[in-house]
Amino acid sequence: MKKQGFTLIELLAVIVILAVIALIATPLITNTINNARKNADRESARSYVSTVEEKITEAMLEYPNLVVGTGPTNATGNAVREWACTNCGANNKVTIDFKGTAPTKATLKWNAGKISGTLLYTNGCWTVAEDGTLTEVTSASTDAAAKTFCGLS
Repeated sequence: MKKQGFTLIELLAVIVILAVIALIATPLITNTINNARKNADRESARSYVSTVEEKITEAMLEYPNLVVGTGPTNATGNAVREWACTNCGANNKVTIDFKGTAPTKATLKWNAGKISGTLLYTNGCWTVAEDGTLTEVTSASTDAAAKTFCGLS
């Protein structure tokens, strides 16, 4: 009577082929996931800056004598959701109602209706130019202050 089944050599060959496929696929999948996370943080940063500009502009319309103070500068909870100001109501801050991922740390400034500074997220760090351009801060960046802020120096 003939036995049915696979030989040990056939099983080992299949295992080796699957291992080779896994070795090739794993870095590709990991890179795709990391790029997706970084792009999500980049879009969150873009949306955050846009929301801050909108909220400060709304506050300027409501309080004509508003003087914009310093922006979010530390990494504690709600700090990145508030912007200091004077002549802007009882609490002297503009609340940034942001539906999305706020930066874990931010140092921003307001200049003639435009925001600039640096935003730190979980998967990346970006500088924001006054024209709204986002640039990723890496260890190869030339902006020493941004690299220090992002923990890259």
